[in-house]
Amino acid sequence: MNHLSHIIMPVLRDLPASHLKRELLQAFERHGRHFETIEAGFARLTARRQSTETLSRFFQSWSQTNNSAMTVAGISNRMTLLIHTDRPVADREALFAAMVCLNRIVDEDLAVTHKILHAQMYYNMATGIVGDDQWLSHAYLHPSAKTFKSWKDHQSLREPDLAIALLTTLTHEIYTHGEVEFILPLFRRWLTQTLGFAERDATRTLGWISVHCGPTEKNHFFHAMNAIRHYSRAMALDLERYSLDGIVGAYLEQKAAVLETVAQDVPAEVL
Repeated sequence: MNHLSHIIMPVLRDLPASHLKRELLQAFERHGRHFETIEAGFARLTARRQSTETLSRFFQSWSQTNNSAMTVAGISNRMTLLIHTDRPVADREALFAAMVCLNRIVDEDLAVTHKILHAQMYYNMATGIVGDDQWLSHAYLHPSAKTFKSWKDHQSLREPDLAIALLTTLTHEIYTHGEVEFILPLFRRWLTQTLGFAERDATRTLGWISVHCGPTEKNHFFHAMNAIRHYSRAMALDLERYSLDGIVGAYLEQKAAVLETVAQDVPAEVL
């Protein structure tokens, strides 16, 4: 069985030597204990049939930990405000280059380079598995997921230091690369062997997961890495002043809390 660490860590180890590489490797190794909780949550969910209530709680809550297009676009928007308000910028061309990198993270999400919004693909997946779209109700939003989203929104949209926003995006993109690769075989087996989906229907239903697999999220991570480097040049920042330990630790701890709480009371129901 594959594990999140088996997917995430090789990508980090293959990066050219840099302060950010060291920080990422050390932080993910130090806080990697949370991977086990996350993996166990997905395993519990996909081990059997679940009630509509359980599925609705899962898809509503999980969605709040995945939706990054708004925050990435928000970071780029904040950069344009630096120009609009005539804030001091050491290298304007580098700042524009950082914005270009951020926009490449959300191309697919916003259907700029593909034919369908990723939000629609998530809707299709969740509704196809739950059976209706009542999962959209915030009544199913678990407090742990609300906490995670509030933290991530603060990091990206309200934290005064834009470098923190970019480092949070960096953490999110490499983690998400690992998550989608880890869960695709679990979900495919769940749909076909437990929920009775035909192979073709399972493939169509899981389009939101599969479209993020392969190079997609990995490339998003590289775009995020380039964005922080361009931004540091634009603002004459010394990246070696920044530690990723707190960001990675908080991210993984809160993500694990979501997967544990939305799956911990999953009953062994026969529907």
